[in-house]
Amino acid sequence: MMVTAYREQRDPGLLLHSVLEFFNSPEHIAFVRALTGDARIRRINAQATRYRPGHFLRHHSDEDVDEGRLYAYVMNLSRDWQADWGGLLQFIDDGGRVSDTYLPAWNTLSLFSVPAGHAVSMVAPWADRDRLAITGWFLA
Repeated sequence: MMVTAYREQRDPGLLLHSVLEFFNSPEHIAFVRALTGDARIRRINAQATRYRPGHFLRHHSDEDVDEGRLYAYVMNLSRDWQADWGGLLQFIDDGGRVSDTYLPAWNTLSLFSVPAGHAVSMVAPWADRDRLAITGWFLA
């Protein structure tokens, strides 16, 4: 995770460390508090994700009481992503059915309360690029 590498001072000068510093700046924390209406947010963690053909993320809820996860986010960084390439963010209802699906469109933000059942569908073998994102949680 970016946070671990940052804390351990690995890869100094890595651009992703600057992203993490910005996310945790007082100005950005104030912005996400205003965006969510939730004053409990104290910090933000992050990880860079890269889904290649065949990669997916099984159904899960992101719940982690010990870490204090309040909201999950996905900043999508893949240009011109096609729906038939997969890699779709899918929300799963209590009955185990897909209730909503979102394309990982370039420069979009998906933000949702935790816990929330969701998955990322498998990236198709014919996808001509990787599904890239910065993902993480707003923490209490």
